[in-house]
This record gives sequence, structure tokens and C-alpha cells, in this order.
Amino acid sequence: MIDTTHHTSNPEPRRSTLSAVIVGTIVSLGLMVMFTLLGLAMGVASLEAVGQGLGIGAALFIILTQLISLATGGFAAARLMVPHDTIAAAMAGAAVWALTTLCVAFGGWNAGTAAISSSTSLVAQTAQTTANAAQAITPDNISLPDISELASSISMADLPPELRASLEEANITPAQLRAEAREAYRNVISQQEMSRARSIILGTLTNIAAQPGTLSEEVNSALDQLVEGKNAVLSEEDITEARNTLQTRLGITDAEAQQISDAIQTKFNDAITTLRQTVSEMQTQLVTTVNNVQSAVASAAFWLFVASLLGLAAATGAGVFGRRI
Repeated sequence: MIDTTHHTSNPEPRRSTLSAVIVGTIVSLGLMVMFTLLGLAMGVASLEAVGQGLGIGAALFIILTQLISLATGGFAAARLMVPHDTIAAAMAGAAVWALTTLCVAFGGWNAGTAAISSSTSLVAQTAQTTANAAQAITPDNISLPDISELASSISMADLPPELRASLEEANITPAQLRAEAREAYRNVISQQEMSRARSIILGTLTNIAAQPGTLSEEVNSALDQLVEGKNAVLSEEDITEARNTLQTRLGITDAEAQQISDAIQTKFNDAITTLRQTVSEMQTQLVTTVNNVQSAVASAAFWLFVASLLGLAAATGAGVFGRRI
């Protein structure tokens, strides 16, 4: 006998796996935002001073908030899924972790120090911090000495005794000597040339942040270019012209003008030597600063990696647990 009875089924509504993952992700992100506020209140959810790295307290806070947030999100996603499938639930938990991580990394979230910054943000902060360290030493401390200003600081004590006696006999005062020397060199070296020299030096420092260890070498090479050769700011022709100007305006012999010029040139060379030493010291400081920043960021990145890895395990495990209830 054939049973013609119609059986009506009332299957449990099937919920979309994607919807469950999205809901789980929203739950995770919401908890992360909440933990961010808690972390800010506790003073552990800030990495603005990236050069200081992560302390133990902040690292533990990252891991704990990752575990709670992602485990809750994975559990929520698993509970919303139908049918009850352990592998699918585990994959849903992993998907919640992945989507949450992407939102944190590319959406600008600052979630509970978990995502104090994504790795990309840390890299950007490292580069910016390093660039700031390089910029801090370049504008005021590195420039080609102005030989006209050096000439204006020359004194009788810088000259040989015979030349001092000769100038005194010619009634040339120290103030007159300094004024004439400055004008002689100012006339042969224009402000445009000094601006060009400064531009070359600063241009050399543009990419120093990427390779701080080459600071001294690069700047010394630029200085060599500016004080030697045909493109030098102070060429042999300029020195000869300045010497002839001194001879004419002070009414002294060519030999005496040469001695004054040599004294000014010695001051210029000493200033260049001092500048090279300053650059060498700056390089040491900059390398130390950059190494400290990179070390701090490496430590922070390690803890973020550990927190993310444990978060993946927590989300996956919570998904499996959610299915088995």
C-alpha cells in the first residue's frame, strides 16, 4: 500500500556564512574599540612615541584584548551558522580574524593597542621618525662657511709680525683691515653662489634618512665639490681677484696681500675641517637614534605578530567551541 500522506518539513533557516562572518567581525571590532578606550584610560594604548617601543604592560594588553575580541567574534560567527559543521565553524572563526585584521590594517582603526598600528603604520612611523631625526640636524648646523664673514673676523694676531708692522706703518687699523677684507671676498662670492652651495648640501641630505651611515661620506663629497675643482664656490680666480682688490684698496704690495689672503684661506680651511668633524659627530648620533627607533619598532612588531597569531588561534578555537555547544 502506497503512503500518499504529504509530509511537511520545517527545516531550520539557513543563515549565510558570509553574514555570520561579517557579524562576528563587527563584534570583534566593537570590542576592540571598547578596549581602546579602556587602554587610553589606563595609559597603555598609545604608540605615538614609537621610538619608545612597547613595554611589557602594553604587550600583555595587546595580547589579552586580541584574544578576547577575536574569540568573541569567532564564537558569534559560529553560533550564527547553520548547519553545525566543525570545520566550517573553524573556517568562519579564521575568516573573522582575517577580516578584522584587514579592517584594522587598512581602515585606520586603532583597536585596543591590538591594532595600535598595523605593521604598515609602524613602518610609516619608523620612516617619519628617522626622517625627523635627519631633518633636525640639517637646516641650521650644516652649511658652507661664508668666507666673507670669516674675512671680517681676521685680526692682526692672525698675520705675520712683519706684515703687522707694515700695516701699522701704513696706518691701517684692524677695523679697516676687516672691513676691506670682507668687501673683497664678498665681491667675488655672490649670495647666489652661497645659496647654490647650501642647496647642494641640503640636496645631499634629502635621502640620508634611508642610509644614515653614509651621512659623513655624502656631505664630505659635497664639500669637496664645493671647495675644489672648477665648480668650487671659491675658485683660484676668485682668490686672485680678492687678493688684487685687497692690494688696491689697502695700498699694500702683492706679497702682503698674498699673506692676508693666506690667513683668510687658513680660517676657511679650518672652518671646513670643523664642519667635517661636526658632520661625523652628527652621523654617530643619527645612526644611534635610527638604530634605537628600528629596535623599538621591531619589538613592537614582534608583539603585534604574537597577538595576531594568538588571535587567529582564539577565533578559530572559539568557532569550533561555538559549534559544539
